[in-house]
Amino acid sequence: MFGYIQADRTRLNEAEAARYRAVYCGLCRTLRQEYGAAVRLTLTYDMTFLVMLLASLYEPDEQSGHERCAPHPLRPHEYAQTEFSSYAAAMNVLLARESCLDGWRDDRNAAKYLAAQGLTRAAGRAAERYPAQDRAIRDGLSQLAEVESRGGCEPDAAANAFGAILSALFAPREDRWQPVLQEFGMALGRFVYLLDAVCDHAADRRRGRYNPLPDDLMTGARPMHGELTLLIGDAASAFERLPLVQDAALLRNILYFGVWAQYDRHFPKEGKEETP
Repeated sequence: MFGYIQADRTRLNEAEAARYRAVYCGLCRTLRQEYGAAVRLTLTYDMTFLVMLLASLYEPDEQSGHERCAPHPLRPHEYAQTEFSSYAAAMNVLLARESCLDGWRDDRNAAKYLAAQGLTRAAGRAAERYPAQDRAIRDGLSQLAEVESRGGCEPDAAANAFGAILSALFAPREDRWQPVLQEFGMALGRFVYLLDAVCDHAADRRRGRYNPLPDDLMTGARPMHGELTLLIGDAASAFERLPLVQDAALLRNILYFGVWAQYDRHFPKEGKEETP
């Protein structure tokens, strides 16, 4: 359920692409500084969106610069860090460990089990710093596991469980923006969960894995497109109520186009129709 919240790079201009890389590299740098170099292997672009959204809303001080690193040793690259890079790094660690444990439970994948064990210490530090978010992640995944254990087709219940996780993650402060951020996170989480279920449906059926969608919802050239459009519309409605200026165009690129990239790869569009 990770890897969906990223930009449509074909729609980015040069400045936006550079900014996107800088925030991503800043998050990667923060992971190395706070949790160790090996943890950077768990990084996805999903948390880059979280950094940019919260930084655009709260406008914290930003540290930027250029440096070489192990993944990019040949020339210096730009990075940008804020306090929300630290927050997102912690969320990345907590989610990565649970994702590895989920892979172990589903497939008895030994590599996933070892990866989860390797993240135990880092996840413990992240949980100490953000106990409410750690509890929300565990509670949401526990509810999701209960739905899956029943074995039936319960897409709403499963999507709500995952939505509750993102609802907590996108609202790190108790302030005037918390309700809107929670609403946004819930809607985005529901969308991501069902998008993942649609994209993985065929593979899940082949491998005997749980999938909340019944076969009769997976008909047509672009299954569930209308339902998914309504869900991302709910997220967009909350998003547009936030007073965002910095990186607003880049954030809209991700929310309105980038999140559909994997769906479009699985279910190609006919002609030149736009998504959504």
